[in-house]
Amino acid sequence: MQRIFKVGDKIEIVRIDRRTWEENGVQYVSKIADIKDEYFYVFTPIKEGIYVTFYIDEIVRVYKVMPDGVWLFDATVEDRFKEPEYMIKIKQISDIRKIQRRMFFRLLINLDIYVKLLNPQEKNTDETFQNDFSEGKIVKAITRDISGGGICFLAAEEFNPKDIILTKVPLESEELVLKAEILRKERIDHHAYKFMYGCKFIEARQNEIDRIVRFIFKEQQKIKRKGL
Repeated sequence: MQRIFKVGDKIEIVRIDRRTWEENGVQYVSKIADIKDEYFYVFTPIKEGIYVTFYIDEIVRVYKVMPDGVWLFDATVEDRFKEPEYMIKIKQISDIRKIQRRMFFRLLINLDIYVKLLNPQEKNTDETFQNDFSEGKIVKAITRDISGGGICFLAAEEFNPKDIILTKVPLESEELVLKAEILRKERIDHHAYKFMYGCKFIEARQNEIDRIVRFIFKEQQKIKRKGL
């Protein structure tokens, strides 16, 4: 365990919904202060100048980015401290596992996209029909972020978790049509949109994922050149 996660490591923490076991999408940067068996003492993350409040028994997911990939485990919040420094004590409740780094990084970006709900009859039809945006109700939306594994978008239309949708996403000079499953829904306070949805791509081809990853890489390079 300590060969991967060590004292002094920079980590990222994400809250987990107990009902769905899905992430809420917000990542908090922190550092490991100490490790005792399955217990980790972690410096309390700061968001916009304020210490983030974690609740006892809350479930979190801990990430560590390494050159060979991203390692993670799930934990419960056991205690909170203010002395000698603001820290939380978490207990590891899952095995440490590894995911591909490119699937992990989320690019915060606003892209105008189109979304179409697939009804049960369409889910089993041929691929050409499924990728057709000429029929059915087409919803205009805007992305909050995108990664090689999924997308988060805002829309005025209401969908539900487990709905299967088609998304038409502009990537530079091309449009990519991808099937996705809605994992979570959140009502938001926005002048144009009522809901925010977190989705994972399903049945995506490797070349489609590679296009997204290349797009994210190019956007990252643009941001670095601007010094942001």
